[in-house]
Amino acid sequence: MAASEPDRKPDVVAREPVPAPRRDRATRGANRFTVAGVLIAALAVVASVMPFGTPDPQLLHTQARAPEPVAPEGVLADVYEASLPATVRIEARCENDPRGSTLGVGTGFYVDSDGGLLTAYHVVEGGANAPCPVVYTAIEADGDQYPLQLEGFDAYFDLAYMQAAGVEDPVPFLQLTNTTPQPGQGVVAIGNSRGQTLQPRAGQVTRLGVRAGRADFADGTVELTAALAPGDSGGPVLNEDNEVIGVVSYISFRPDNLESDAYVPPFLRGLTLPSEFASYAVPVEQDGARYLALRAGEQRDVPVIGFSWRPGFDYEPTAGDVSLGLRPGPIVLRVQPGGPADEAGLRSYEEAPQYDAQGNLIEVERQADVIVAVDGVETPTFYDLLAEVRTKTIGKPVELTVQRGRATQRIDLVLGAKRDVFAGR
Repeated sequence: MAASEPDRKPDVVAREPVPAPRRDRATRGANRFTVAGVLIAALAVVASVMPFGTPDPQLLHTQARAPEPVAPEGVLADVYEASLPATVRIEARCENDPRGSTLGVGTGFYVDSDGGLLTAYHVVEGGANAPCPVVYTAIEADGDQYPLQLEGFDAYFDLAYMQAAGVEDPVPFLQLTNTTPQPGQGVVAIGNSRGQTLQPRAGQVTRLGVRAGRADFADGTVELTAALAPGDSGGPVLNEDNEVIGVVSYISFRPDNLESDAYVPPFLRGLTLPSEFASYAVPVEQDGARYLALRAGEQRDVPVIGFSWRPGFDYEPTAGDVSLGLRPGPIVLRVQPGGPADEAGLRSYEEAPQYDAQGNLIEVERQADVIVAVDGVETPTFYDLLAEVRTKTIGKPVELTVQRGRATQRIDLVLGAKRDVFAGR
């Protein structure tokens, strides 16, 4: 599907939202420790294996492929065409790279004529392990580009409000809804997945109030059938009235494992999603407290211990031939310099190859800190640890139970804010 590139930006009136269209026409490594399938994935595309110091890009579960996008028809096709000028491609780039090499791709959309923009926070979260200082650029459908500045964010709900710098003329923008979406209604999302630029992905709403079951993904989301994929994060999900009902956040290949408090109407019960696939958007409302807090510059971060981890680094005593103690827990892969874990004396994972006199490898000695509990609550996996930490607050002292070889230690530390610890801000 070719990228859509209008000949020119349409004329707009200052502070007027994009109008609704007419309705006259009928989207791997230490897996020796344990193996666990990952069910959900953030939708930002990143060029590196580690996402600026967080494990999110490795979350994509490859047991199935996302289905091909469905083109919108009728009024939803009109919605797409009308909304395209207000939607942007977001690129993460090295700050001082004259070639403008792209580190990652996401999507965003204007919410006011002055260049205020909404996207998913994980698209623009940044981090200390990037190969360079990172900057973000908005690229409009007609090719115009603007640097982006982060103004407000909510890491729990994966939302970010940004400002496009240097905007001189009013830009077209999208109106957020003030009504609750309904299961069964048609929607169209706009995104930058599959190497495409600002293309539509039609579908329908299937459930409301979905709980992800993973502490690193937003709860209370809207479930969709739209065939979203990496690169679509942060894009708008629009109803037939050309109102944004949500911001694209993540996908799942086993949506039946996700819980919902919401009523599902009979005509959608037992709905079979393609390849056991569903996509999820964070709901937003024009007069909602969450959106207004972002516009006011609120920055709501999550607490962290300050170490990196990757899938496969959950230690299970009964699995494999590596002994790191008697209790299961996540392995501290790399301690973030200057963070709470570093200050408290946690150690990064180490491997020491042992050779015989002829230079042949005999074995590899491994040393690791395994976090087996937080404040006495057992944490047998990384996501158990993450969920427990997120019940705490930034700046709160906690006691970690850490398994280090034959010894078990109790280590006190004060939780830090993720952005400060990993992004060096």
